[in-house]
Amino acid sequence: MTQTMSSPDDLILVGHILDAQGIKGLVKIKPYSKDPAALFSSPIVWLVKPPEMAVSSRPFAVKTAKEHSGHVLLALDGLTDRDQASALKGSEVYVSRANFPTEDPDSFYWVDLIGLPVFNLQGENLGLVSELMDNGAQSILCVRAPDQKEDRLIPFIESVIQSVNKNADDPDRKIIVDWQLDW
Repeated sequence: MTQTMSSPDDLILVGHILDAQGIKGLVKIKPYSKDPAALFSSPIVWLVKPPEMAVSSRPFAVKTAKEHSGHVLLALDGLTDRDQASALKGSEVYVSRANFPTEDPDSFYWVDLIGLPVFNLQGENLGLVSELMDNGAQSILCVRAPDQKEDRLIPFIESVIQSVNKNADDPDRKIIVDWQLDW
C-alpha cells in the first residue's frame, strides 16, 4: 500500500468492493463493466469509502487479479488477512484512465464519449452525450440539448453512428449520427 502517492486527475470509477474473499486478504469487486479489462491492466487501484472524494483516495498496488463468477478478485499490497479486506467493504474502486488497455479502432470506452457534442447528417446540434446505458441489446447514447429537460436516446449501432472523433487534441471532436432532430 502506497499512502503518499497523490491521486491522478484521470481516475475512473470501475466498480466497488462487495466483500473479502477467502482468508488471505483478497477483495471481491463488482465491476461496472461487462469487460473489466481496466481492473486487470492497472498496476494500482485507488479505493474510496463513500461519501469521501477521490482526492482522499488510498492507492493500493495490485499483486494479482483474476475473474471469479462475474466478479474480480484482487490481491492488494498490504492486505494479508480477511479482516483487513473486510474493512474495505463498500469502497469504490478507481483506475487511472491512462492504465486502461488500448481499445480496438471500432471500440470505445464510454467515459471517452461523455461530453462529446452530437450532430446529425444535416449538421444540426443534437446536444452533448450526458451518459451511456446498455439495454441488453445495444449501448444507447443519452444526449442532452441545452434547451431540453430530458435526454434524447440514440442507439449506438453501426447504422446510426456515422463517425466518432474522440481525439482530445482535435477541436472538431464530435459524434455524427443518422438521426433527426425531432425523433
